[in-house]
Amino acid sequence: MVVERLFFSFYLMSLNSIFSKFLPKEDKFFPQYQRMSGRIVAAADLLTELVSTTDRDKQVELYTKIKAYETECDNIIVEIFEELNDAFVSPFDREDMHQLCDDMDDVMDYINDSAKRMLLYKPREIPNKAMHMAEIILEGAKAIETACGELKTMNKQPTIALEQCAKLHDLEHEGDDVYDNFVKELFDTENDPKELIKIKEIMQSMEDATDRANHVGKTLRTIIVKYA
Repeated sequence: MVVERLFFSFYLMSLNSIFSKFLPKEDKFFPQYQRMSGRIVAAADLLTELVSTTDRDKQVELYTKIKAYETECDNIIVEIFEELNDAFVSPFDREDMHQLCDDMDDVMDYINDSAKRMLLYKPREIPNKAMHMAEIILEGAKAIETACGELKTMNKQPTIALEQCAKLHDLEHEGDDVYDNFVKELFDTENDPKELIKIKEIMQSMEDATDRANHVGKTLRTIIVKYA
């Protein structure tokens, strides 16, 4: 009896797998990922503005906009998860779709966190290296946006998406180098312990954003390997 049940279960799984190949994939998810990646680019762009200004009111205004984009991304993720529960067939593995959402959400969270730390800590000055890091984050965000634009067709034409994944990998290494060199210089030159901690934590959050962007690239590569 047990063997018969196992055989029947395996038969049903195989049948579902065969039928799924002929069923239309739910493509409503692709625009949602593109919307989300667009919000990440917009927030990263605002972060470069925030880093470059010392006007407190302007900083508050920019952070408020970044926070609004972060909230919007959270809402998009909720929409994706809810629609996944209702979808009969997903465009790729649900687990991979969840992971891609989580990774992109992390990028947005660290962009938001970097901006928030600048406002809360009120450092004496924002170092020039912070602008370099913000530019790296923006380039990574644009790479994510380009790759997400390829989601619908990358199973047949993965070249552009893979190029963006490689770019995210390179940007993460560049961010690591900027951060490591900055920390060394900071400990050599900054005599105020409070300022040292403030600036280091801001830069750490920005470096984390580049790490998470690379995680997006790794997840996309996993999806490409499975479906290309």
